[in-house]
Amino acid sequence: MDRRDGVGAAIGLGVFGGCAVVVVVLLMKVIGNAGPAEPVAEAAAPTQSVPPGVSVTTTRSAAPSGPFEGTPAESYPKGAGGITLPAAKAVTGFSAAEVKAALNDVRDAMIAGRLDHRMIVDHDPATFLDMLAPNAADHWRKQFQQGRSASVATWIDPAVRLDGKEQPRVSGRVTYSSEKIDGLRTLRITTNFIWVYAFEGGGDTPIAAAHDEIRWEFPRTENLRKADKGMWIGETQSYMAWMDCAASEKGLLRPGTATSAPTPATSEEPGAILRADHPLDITGTC
Repeated sequence: MDRRDGVGAAIGLGVFGGCAVVVVVLLMKVIGNAGPAEPVAEAAAPTQSVPPGVSVTTTRSAAPSGPFEGTPAESYPKGAGGITLPAAKAVTGFSAAEVKAALNDVRDAMIAGRLDHRMIVDHDPATFLDMLAPNAADHWRKQFQQGRSASVATWIDPAVRLDGKEQPRVSGRVTYSSEKIDGLRTLRITTNFIWVYAFEGGGDTPIAAAHDEIRWEFPRTENLRKADKGMWIGETQSYMAWMDCAASEKGLLRPGTATSAPTPATSEEPGAILRADHPLDITGTC
């Protein structure tokens, strides 16, 4: 059973004041950031399409604080509080209990990939890899070793420090459905989340973000080899925003530095790239 990821490509996007964004479509792109700029006339904002299935978006909110103020992330919940799971219901081939267990596994994997200190600061993917089917873990272990894991996990650049007073702000959507993949009945859970991090040091925009859409797949276990049983990662797409381009080329996240006046490529308000429903199909400038 093939559960390979797509090819990554780093590209930079609009210099909003001088930084970048990276997109990963298991594929990966980069958008440069300089952070918030002067408001510009805003056209109708496009949004990411919602996959079919049972879906729910983040329901909580938080008060604006620190560097998040003035950006879409200012009201996003803190940390894992931004992950809302839909009610588990039976779907073709899977009971409600199986759906619930899979949803919880995905939530744990997202936390391990984007919020756990061991992953984001220590760059240790062991906990995350242990959650995957053995053969899937073998594949992703190589991706981490090659610096090709930004579509599913955050590695903070060791040259900077996260702001200890500010938890990452998180918002997004979880959808599940029953699919036939490679001839196997599979429970697919699609997550689309933005993760916004605050950093020490002040500066123009001491924040940077990762936005991803991941298809987590749970094939029926009948007739599967033991090493294929469990959670797989299917297609992913993502970008980094308001990050340093040089760091992003190494798969690391750190805030960018404003180096020029805002020159948005479209009429989209610069901060829109931090919207949880922003399309992932973007271009960049790194």
